[in-house]
Amino acid sequence: MPVIEVRFIRDVVANAEQKKELIEKLTETFVSICGEVTRPFVYCIIQDTPQMEWGISGVPMPDLAYLIGERRAQEVKRANDMMAQAIAQQSSSETKT
Repeated sequence: MPVIEVRFIRDVVANAEQKKELIEKLTETFVSICGEVTRPFVYCIIQDTPQMEWGISGVPMPDLAYLIGERRAQEVKRANDMMAQAIAQQSSSETKT
């Protein structure tokens, strides 16, 4: 059985009507790709996680000031720089062989 799982921070991302629409459209998309035979077996689960019970980069969410702030921007920039270096090294190694 296919399971489509979506997780949100409760009362931050989607309201009840949007969740209903997500269930319908995610199921329709899955069936359009995998075939009508799958419809009776497609499970779509939406889980609401209470606010402050999950986090990003060690910061409990939702902390909107963090998400748009300098600390987050620097963390993302550092990670992107490290990934770019790793890709460059990998490309360099592949070129040599």
